Amino acid sequence: MVVLPLGLNIFGMAFRLVDSFLLRATKPRLCLVTLLNDSMGYIHSCSLRWSLQREGKLDFNSNLRLLTSPKHSRPNGMIPNAVYLIGIVLSYGSTSLIFLSLNPELARLLGKDYDSDDIDGVHINPVALFTLGAGFLLQAIITNWALVETNIPTWSSNPLDVARVCTVDEHDGHRVEPRIGRCMMSVHLAKEDARWCKPRPKQGPMITAHSHVRRILILLWILPILSGIWGSGVYGYLLKGSQNNVFGRSWSLLPIFTGSTDSNCSTHQCTDGTSVVNVGWTANGAAGVVGAVFLIMAFQSVVTLSLHCAELIVNLSRDEKVYRGLLGLRGTNGHHNSVLAAFTSWQTLFLFALKAGVHWMFGLAINLQFQLGVNMHPPQIFYFSAFCLAAAIFGLLLSVWRPAGYLPAAYGHIQTIADVVDEWADSGAMFWGEKKAGNPGYTGTSTHRLKQPDERMWYGGQPEHRSSQVRDSAVPTELYNLAPSNATPPIQPFFYPTTPPPYPPAGPPHMQHNSYSQWAQQAHQQAQNRPSHHSLNSAFSGMSGYSYNSNYSAQSTQPFLGNQRAW
Repeated sequence: MVVLPLGLNIFGMAFRLVDSFLLRATKPRLCLVTLLNDSMGYIHSCSLRWSLQREGKLDFNSNLRLLTSPKHSRPNGMIPNAVYLIGIVLSYGSTSLIFLSLNPELARLLGKDYDSDDIDGVHINPVALFTLGAGFLLQAIITNWALVETNIPTWSSNPLDVARVCTVDEHDGHRVEPRIGRCMMSVHLAKEDARWCKPRPKQGPMITAHSHVRRILILLWILPILSGIWGSGVYGYLLKGSQNNVFGRSWSLLPIFTGSTDSNCSTHQCTDGTSVVNVGWTANGAAGVVGAVFLIMAFQSVVTLSLHCAELIVNLSRDEKVYRGLLGLRGTNGHHNSVLAAFTSWQTLFLFALKAGVHWMFGLAINLQFQLGVNMHPPQIFYFSAFCLAAAIFGLLLSVWRPAGYLPAAYGHIQTIADVVDEWADSGAMFWGEKKAGNPGYTGTSTHRLKQPDERMWYGGQPEHRSSQVRDSAVPTELYNLAPSNATPPIQPFFYPTTPPPYPPAGPPHMQHNSYSQWAQQAHQQAQNRPSHHSLNSAFSGMSGYSYNSNYSAQSTQPFLGNQRAW
């Protein structure tokens, strides 16, 4: 049989040792590939985060980076994201196919002819090696493109650090404006109007805080179901009997082939080793090898996409853990090293090991052997299904976990963090707790420890030090720019008034210091600069707390109508 010259036949005992080492080192190679992919993915994630911030669309600190496309960021567009995903699939799929060996016992069981020289050595698959390089190259091109075109103010993935930049240090994009009266409102109440709330000892779960979590869980649970169907189908085909099938009685984790046969067999051929179904056409020449490589990677693309989506659940959980450090005895540091935090997070480490383990078990379930082609092993397919089930259970547990403590849950939601954190520490630890008692009271952050809120009290007030930094969402923000002293603009016409309106002042006390003439002059200038058909509703709808290079901060999609009752 003529096979692709996969090259590199090495003879002797020394090369047998090399063969054994390389064939058993698939999982370490996958760990290295996972580390390289995640390193480039971190840069890609930072680029996506700040591209979304420039467009005012950064809701959460963590995002599905390959399924999210900002309009004005070319490196994070749909086509580059698809190319990046292909690069990940190529790198994972080709790793277990680079070094091939020929098992003589399995070849005899399958009735395949082989050369004695092919047994003693390791064969390098140039197709898989080229595919691995192409996968890394595609990721590197997109990553460097994103690195050059994106202005990244901080490389930290710490949600507190990111929220501080968006709230305090942002000058080029949409600054996130803190909203008063929401110090005790979690991300689950982000779309509701500001109101007083009592502290809750248990916060809501992630699954009700982020809309993508449910879809990710569905995808994660589909994976073990599909792999179970795959294993059942292969096992049923094996029982029917075929010259390319061998029924084995071993269910060991690693495939074994002893070469011994069992005469008491109900199928075509039985052995005390591992069951195998051989895809015969994949051993026929160069075209067969190329087809085998891409057949395996097509299967693996579904696995890669599912595990990539699982990263969002882990990242949201890690963001909440860092954020809830505000309740700890030592507090939390907003400038904490995010790389160190990732390596000390059990969720991140578990997912890292799980991704490498799932891909490793997939490589055992379906693999490529020299001169034999693609082999499928039903026991390993079921073990692969068990690994996928573990990933689904892991994601489900993180999704329904309810954090303990009175601190409102955020899960990396930037606007919620900006509403809760009222003081940012340049260095050292930050703590959260009650800062002002009363009805309502107020909670916030400080550089020293604070007492915890009282479950019986209402919170949602405003401290004096923050009144000059944030805007009250109960008053239209355009009225603040008018700075009235004795009156506020009437509801009906938005034009230069001839007489002072009789309504009481709606702005906060610290804004009521200008005279009526100053207010009227400002109103006249704004009426000239604004077309008559523009209203507050059309000009500021849908900005959701962001202000683009201006002093405006529209806190709702209908700021004028939503606050008419405040007058």
